Amino acid sequence: MNIRSRFSEIDFLNNGTGSGTVVASEAKFEGRITSPNLITVAGFVKGELNASEIVIEREGTVKGSIFSEHLIIIGKFEGEVSSNKITIASSGSVKGKLSYKRLTIDDGALLDVSFYKI
Repeated sequence: MNIRSRFSEIDFLNNGTGSGTVVASEAKFEGRITSPNLITVAGFVKGELNASEIVIEREGTVKGSIFSEHLIIIGKFEGEVSSNKITIASSGSVKGKLSYKRLTIDDGALLDVSFYKI
């Protein structure tokens, strides 16, 4: 199954689930972002993200730590993740340590990771 096709029809920036946090394309952020809802990264983040759902868009890059219920990686990630569910799209590039309960990896994703089932 192609994850990108599953998510290509969803507008993560306006999904109607309430308030969320967006790091827009071409924006750079260093530090910690915590949100009870959605964090969407289309720019660059260095630091820690903590939210119920985190989406790293195709043009997004995160270096650091992520703690979430559900993480969707369509762009690039480097660091450590602890998440109940991780979904990596075919365009995703991941380097680091992944701790998860459920994991989905689309064919074509680039991985240099250690996997830890929690």
